[in-house]
Amino acid sequence: MKKIFLLTLLLVTQQATAQNRIASLNLCLDQILLNWLPPQKIASVTWLSADDHYRKAPLPKHVYLNRGRAEELLRLDPDLILVGQFGAQRAAARLRNLGFNVVAIPDAYSLEQLLDQLSALEKTLGHNAPLEKQKRRLEKLLVQPVPRARASALILSANNITYGSGMLEHQLLERAGFANLAAKQGVEQLGRVSLEEVVAAQPDLLVLYGGEKDFAIAHLAARHPVLKNYIDSGRVYTLPAELGFCPALVAADVLQQLTEKRKSLVEQR
Repeated sequence: MKKIFLLTLLLVTQQATAQNRIASLNLCLDQILLNWLPPQKIASVTWLSADDHYRKAPLPKHVYLNRGRAEELLRLDPDLILVGQFGAQRAAARLRNLGFNVVAIPDAYSLEQLLDQLSALEKTLGHNAPLEKQKRRLEKLLVQPVPRARASALILSANNITYGSGMLEHQLLERAGFANLAAKQGVEQLGRVSLEEVVAAQPDLLVLYGGEKDFAIAHLAARHPVLKNYIDSGRVYTLPAELGFCPALVAADVLQQLTEKRKSLVEQR
């Protein structure tokens, strides 16, 4: 029995030490490492994560910024290399052929795929408290029934882009108890909506998804008095930028906040 325990302990220890230096060839996976792993375990992330638009967590000085090329990681000799489904495939294949431990993590464009992505990360990274907490939160929120007392919402992004059916943003609205007016009007994935159409639709909630800095408030308030009324009355919600490039970090927060927003709007009727 003692031998079995020692063998198990040895295997667990080997698995833990086998991932002491982790590299990423994917922007979203960069963010997951930077936000959820101790800095000393991160060997490299992509150069995009040096941009403040993408990076919300500190970037340790020792972390090498790669451009998705295999030769950059050779000298770093990481124990684990994370790659997405589509990007940096040539580098991933070469690194695998050279004997590196390269793991492809599925991308996530829906709530279902997001749970698959978190499960794959959990399996690959092992015990990770922030990852496990985020996964449990999302699972708990998704088993709750969709609220019966619904409200309407419309997403307005930079360049008058709106989000219809088939998008993660649409799923989050629906799960929170909102009727997405863009989807009701037949928009599939992305579409355009004029400010006049926004005003005519009269959504209960205007969901802002900015591309330009301060797009949400500074630009819209000056462009139409009705939109200013939405902002002044608090009938707006701003989706975080991370939802567009790494929803694993924020999807649970967004779903919970939208659910609470819908509840407050219904109570005000």
